[in-house]
Amino acid sequence: MMMSEKIEDDKRNLKREKVLKKLKTKGERRNMLKKMIKCIFIYTISVIFIGCESNVLGPSGECTNCHLEIEAPNLPMDKNGVYQLDYNDGEIQTFTQLKAYIGYEMEYVEWVTNVTFEGCTWDYCEDVPVVNGSSYSSDDGYSYQMMGVMEENIGQTATIWVGYYDNYGTQWLDNIEVKINE
Repeated sequence: MMMSEKIEDDKRNLKREKVLKKLKTKGERRNMLKKMIKCIFIYTISVIFIGCESNVLGPSGECTNCHLEIEAPNLPMDKNGVYQLDYNDGEIQTFTQLKAYIGYEMEYVEWVTNVTFEGCTWDYCEDVPVVNGSSYSSDDGYSYQMMGVMEENIGQTATIWVGYYDNYGTQWLDNIEVKINE
């Protein structure tokens, strides 16, 4: 009986050693994985905050060729600085060109106005702004946009805002007013 107990003890010790070795290997792998994750995290944070350039939050400085000045070149202006648009009787819609000087080409420019008309297509109606919402500046540094008013807009004064963000994150804004006359 003593011999069988010794064999059982040896088996248990051998099994215990295998389990302990397995746990040790598993712990070493877990520690190695933790170290790898820590290194990847530190590397990622370093790249984000240090990067290859001196300013990782974007370019800094001032745009030297950026401008913004909006005008309605084909409309007369009154003494208060309000452009005057005469509605063409008998026409469905009256148009005029607007332009904004940006200073350089291919800049995305947004246009917004407070005046709309009711536009209907296939029995669906919605308010349509009298100025399209966006354009790009052309090679002459101007962004062009059309303003189209309907008869229902007679008597209204449209404020037209134009704006863009330069490469340094500075927002440029300007606006004009256009009175729609009979």
